[in-house]
Amino acid sequence: MSYVSKTLITTEPEPAVNDKRLSICLLANGFSFSVTTGDGQLLTFGEAEGGHAKVMTAAIADVKAFFAEVGIRPLGYKSMELIVMSDNCTWVPNELYSSTANRQYLRLVGCDAVSVMSTPCDALASTAVYEANDQLAMGFKVALPGLVVMNQHVKMVQLAPRSVDHPVLFTHWRQGRVDVAAFRDGRYIYGNTLRFDSGDEIRFRIVEVMKTFGIESPNTELMMCGDVDRELFARLRPYFPATTLYTGNAARYTNPAFKGLHTYRHALILM
Repeated sequence: MSYVSKTLITTEPEPAVNDKRLSICLLANGFSFSVTTGDGQLLTFGEAEGGHAKVMTAAIADVKAFFAEVGIRPLGYKSMELIVMSDNCTWVPNELYSSTANRQYLRLVGCDAVSVMSTPCDALASTAVYEANDQLAMGFKVALPGLVVMNQHVKMVQLAPRSVDHPVLFTHWRQGRVDVAAFRDGRYIYGNTLRFDSGDEIRFRIVEVMKTFGIESPNTELMMCGDVDRELFARLRPYFPATTLYTGNAARYTNPAFKGLHTYRHALILM
């Protein structure tokens, strides 16, 4: 087995509910996962550490072996999702979308991807086309039947209702990159992955997104999650009327061990 358990917090005994959701997020060296209920209760959080298999059959075996090892049954979920991190993504309106043109869509935004995936998004009536390891994702899908694969930008669209009362700039931080989504009046306005080398550079680019896409207002909210530290938070806070750490929707739990979990670092699987 290529994956080993790094962190595992579970609820014992697990409540008998019919609306459990399994959410998995692929990382560079493993993945994180959560089990939540439809009303926002966090039941399980875990992290798997290890190298990803390079062929689909090995990926299937590794995923099955890991979940068996930690005692997580991959059955009985109302929904299951896999979030893959993608540095290159574009949106194509559904009426213009053709799966045979996936690589061409990405070439138009300067990406010559070898491995391309796509996910429809009903909320935008569009399909996200993005660079991702399709063999690895397919391994997870076969190991966990019913799993829906998406990238972080499709996932972030779900935060649009947060902007009904005020504009929102949502940011998900990872090493040398930040995934951004701008919302206004309950609508998705803009999304992209920005690369950066320094704090000063990304501060300028984040403020530029706010000004360019018309979400600058006296009550604009900057939401931050992922690899956020005190310095980064303090660097951006003066430029926005409100700056918050987004910790996801899974606010309730019964196991006190969850108190020590920095949920803002794993917010994508807790939405």
